[in-house]
Amino acid sequence: MPFPNFDYCVICDLVRPELGGKWILLGFYGLAPNVEITIADVNRPVTLSIVAGCPPVPEHDRPHEYVALVTRPDGVIIFQTPPIRLVLAAGKRILLPLGFSIAPPILPGHYSIRIMVNHEVKLDTGFGLRVGLPTDPTRPIPAPAGGGAPN
Repeated sequence: MPFPNFDYCVICDLVRPELGGKWILLGFYGLAPNVEITIADVNRPVTLSIVAGCPPVPEHDRPHEYVALVTRPDGVIIFQTPPIRLVLAAGKRILLPLGFSIAPPILPGHYSIRIMVNHEVKLDTGFGLRVGLPTDPTRPIPAPAGGGAPN
């Protein structure tokens, strides 16, 4: 049975491990490919993290290796892991956290994220990056959540 495709990719500022096998996501941008990040200065590096997830792997007892890469809008690879062995458990989903930086000068446009497992593309997504101010009126602002009680 083939290795399953990754079914989501969260993009955020930072991912930290927590007790109990959980993760803390800081600076949540959204689920790729529906993410557009606005930066104010193309001459400052941008550091991002992703968490990609996929269903349990039926052949969990077989060795599997992955390579992750991030490509700029002009096709230049700005981040690539060496082949890394996946540690799998029977019946458990895979959560794959990765962090990377985009060095200046920042190129606005669409950045590609790919994860290959056993030399096959299992995640092919991306995000947009544009230059603007955080208060830019064309930047989408999420609506406040629910009508909870004030703090």
